[in-house]
Amino acid sequence: MGRRAVQHHGIRGSAALATQPMAPAAVPAESLEPGEMRRLPFAGELLGAARVRSGFVAIPADAFDDAGPAMPPEAQAAYLHLIRLSYGEGRNWCRITKRDLERRLRLSERRLLRVLDGLVARRLARPLHRDNRGTLWRIYLPREAAGAPVGDGVLLGRAGDPGERRIRPRSEREPSTPPARSPSPGPLVRALAEARGELHPEGLDRAGREIAELLAEGQPVRRIAAGIEALRRRGASSQGSTP
Repeated sequence: MGRRAVQHHGIRGSAALATQPMAPAAVPAESLEPGEMRRLPFAGELLGAARVRSGFVAIPADAFDDAGPAMPPEAQAAYLHLIRLSYGEGRNWCRITKRDLERRLRLSERRLLRVLDGLVARRLARPLHRDNRGTLWRIYLPREAAGAPVGDGVLLGRAGDPGERRIRPRSEREPSTPPARSPSPGPLVRALAEARGELHPEGLDRAGREIAELLAEGQPVRRIAAGIEALRRRGASSQGSTP
């Protein structure tokens, strides 16, 4: 090594953490079941369930998991901001000025242009139009960039022509149908309690509260039922492996 010693920059608080033997039950929050709305104390914190109920955007996970690792940090940040402004707003495009992107990413104009050109080269973005409001970008999901369909996890609008943009007057619209009645949560409550092996009054009570919270948040019945079924299978699997 030369005269100048290389200084190690650690993470604050990390030096006090010794690597512990493998013990899955050591952190109680890691043993909570999916959908269990509890937080448990650990190291002076409460760890556990947290659901974002407002002020959030829907972003496909593969934007992080597939596209992210294949790009340098600045390109990842630019792509995720463009995804947030497009798919996060329910569309596959966004319009933004160069100045706004520079502010969001804290990049100089020269570096920003290099990053955006890299996204275009990776077929993750394509500029289509520019005016005083900024540049109109078509943003591509990783599957699209690879030439594959977006998959069932993303719902696309039907293809049409510009002449269909006219909004019909209220008098021309079809009468709205009354909203469907919410299904009874009873079967879900019993299924959850049974999957946990808690078919007793306290267990049914707890399952009832959790199912009510999930329905109040707007979770689809099908998704709740799928989660309960996964929990049931996991329980059955662990029982089958017990000697």
